[in-house]
Amino acid sequence: MPIRSQRRFSGTKEQIAMNEFTAVVEDLVELFEELIEIEQIKIEAVKKNMVSYVEDCMNREQAAVLKLRGLEKKRETCQKNMGFEGYTFKQILENTTGEEHSRLQMLFDTLSHHVSLFQDTNESARAMLEISLHNINKAILRTHQNNAKDKKNWEGLI
Repeated sequence: MPIRSQRRFSGTKEQIAMNEFTAVVEDLVELFEELIEIEQIKIEAVKKNMVSYVEDCMNREQAAVLKLRGLEKKRETCQKNMGFEGYTFKQILENTTGEEHSRLQMLFDTLSHHVSLFQDTNESARAMLEISLHNINKAILRTHQNNAKDKKNWEGLI
């Protein structure tokens, strides 16, 4: 993708598009903060075997994923309106200067940090859930084995 020379967004239409884009990135940061919190709650719920809290977290995650899809569509539209369709955040930064560049650099760094933290937290929650499910399956298997022994002991007596 060809890189444009750096430019400053000074026209009203371009400034509006840049403001909308910035707002979408800020919304993405907030959404990932929310997702991190959900994952942390889920980890605590798994530790304490609080199944209803885990289910609630999963429902909240599903809603957040839908919101994420909507924000991604808005981001793509904003980038198109700015003339940056298909650009990465790095490419957008290479094509901005001054205040816009500084603001976007800060937002992109914050978003990148939150996405990374979410991925780590999500992986921890997933691993804990897998361990918990494994323990539940072992308990169910033991229960079935004990029930089979009890049934054998009672056969013919009832």
